[in-house]
Amino acid sequence: MRRTRAAFKRLAFAAGVLCGLSATDATAYYIGPSYLKVPGVAGGARHSKYSGWVRAEANYWTEKPVLREIRGITGDTASLLFTGPRVPEKGPNVLSISVDKKSPALKAMMEKCRDGAPIPNIRVAESAEMARHPQERGPRPADAPEFYEYDLKNVRLTCPVVAGAPEQAFALRFDEIRWVNFRPQPKPRPITAEPAKLAPAPKSGASKVFVITWFAPIADSSDDQCPKLNSKPSQADYYALMSPERAAAQRALLKDKGGADTRYLPYRGPDEMNVTMLPGIVADPGFVAPTTNAARGFDLDGADGSGPPPPGTRKHRNYVSPDGQKGVDNQLFTVQGCIEGWRRKGFLPMISNELRRAGGLSILVEVSGIDNELNDDDVAVTLMYSTDPMKRDGTSKIVLGDYTFRVTEDAAYAQDFARFRGKIVGGVVTTEPLKRIHLHEGPAGISWSLASARMQLRLLPDGGVSAMLGGYRDWRTFLGAAFFRSSDYENTIGFQAPGMYNAVKRAADGLQDPVTGEFTGISAAYEMEGLPAFIPKAQEQRLAKGEPLRLSSNR
Repeated sequence: MRRTRAAFKRLAFAAGVLCGLSATDATAYYIGPSYLKVPGVAGGARHSKYSGWVRAEANYWTEKPVLREIRGITGDTASLLFTGPRVPEKGPNVLSISVDKKSPALKAMMEKCRDGAPIPNIRVAESAEMARHPQERGPRPADAPEFYEYDLKNVRLTCPVVAGAPEQAFALRFDEIRWVNFRPQPKPRPITAEPAKLAPAPKSGASKVFVITWFAPIADSSDDQCPKLNSKPSQADYYALMSPERAAAQRALLKDKGGADTRYLPYRGPDEMNVTMLPGIVADPGFVAPTTNAARGFDLDGADGSGPPPPGTRKHRNYVSPDGQKGVDNQLFTVQGCIEGWRRKGFLPMISNELRRAGGLSILVEVSGIDNELNDDDVAVTLMYSTDPMKRDGTSKIVLGDYTFRVTEDAAYAQDFARFRGKIVGGVVTTEPLKRIHLHEGPAGISWSLASARMQLRLLPDGGVSAMLGGYRDWRTFLGAAFFRSSDYENTIGFQAPGMYNAVKRAADGLQDPVTGEFTGISAAYEMEGLPAFIPKAQEQRLAKGEPLRLSSNR
């Protein structure tokens, strides 16, 4: 055990170095809607509370925001926390936003900007959930509003224009700020959560438990699926929007440092604004997508793409699975399939899974109620977690099966246990969809939700399992995780944030917002591989009845 934990911590440290660990004093930023009430500007936003306000597509506070810290990479920090606003408590300071160039507010905002006169007060509203640290999971405290509101005093606008950019950048430089409906919170607040309420499993039949040794997005179809791979930002990209004088000064400054590194590359927007936080403010650099028509995944919308899309779904590319199933919805494959760091042999899946195998959070899958392994019309599939590490052979490379894992009693994870109902046909388990589940990739990973979730599992002759998990991810929180470490991730994984941002928005095909009509979800599919395992009999019996284990909020 000590050797396993030590190896995990060494690997975690290496991952932290690669990702550029930062201090805990992060600054607020997110991709997603926020709202501004600007005097004399008819904003046109469609929102139940902020109707008619100016809608922003992304925002960040301060001139050079500090990145959010990576939490719990060694398993020492729980995710049951609530981080309040990391917004300046006083001025002067700056809020940077982007506004869609199709917004009805754009003309009036540009007139305000060009006029140059200070604006006495602008009220800002930003989502409390979207502003949270992406590794947090748990209910928002009762005293935290759905949207934080702030009054910015004596605001001066700047609005650098970039031809071809889908969104217009604005910097709101203010002298003072007043927090309207929340007080500054000096550090993340511990919160509590309730265990998930599982439906009882079938009373008869056998159970099979698996520990997941591989979990990753399905990003591979064939070796030749990409005409080329997406590229990371270049030195030319960094200098592209600078004046000749500024570019010369920066080249001289960075000459002995090998050029602009990942500390500088995010600030390649107009007026050196951050394009990993406001990715729509520069022209789309383009994006490479797979050219194949084959991909694994699920038919989430019940249509094969030959006719009009079903209600709530946007017209999109449909794939054919290797076994000939048409209508596969996996737009995340469209985005990730030509990014080297997301392919099966890429940096992110390899290090994420190695962190799990080296002592990180273990994902458990149980198939219960099995009366016949070939055909059974009523089984249950349960997703659970364990903080017990996987066991390896003496080489520390091969994970061993047939070990017992205690199901965690930590509410940070038990709140997200999920149980599907399903059936077995021809040895393949197919589940019914659940409205929403929440996944934890591991202590070094970022947890996330999947809507209209379902699974498919093949019980293998050697006792293992090969599975798929699919559904819709909110593309805004997906990008929040993908851009979590700014240009560290651009450089390591291999993409440009502006190109990927526009590609994801184009690919979004589900979760249509009933008020705005926008599609906030992107269809996705993940592959899972697992070895046979066991859970303690007493825990198995309680879970089969849908009874919670004895729970605490801390491990």
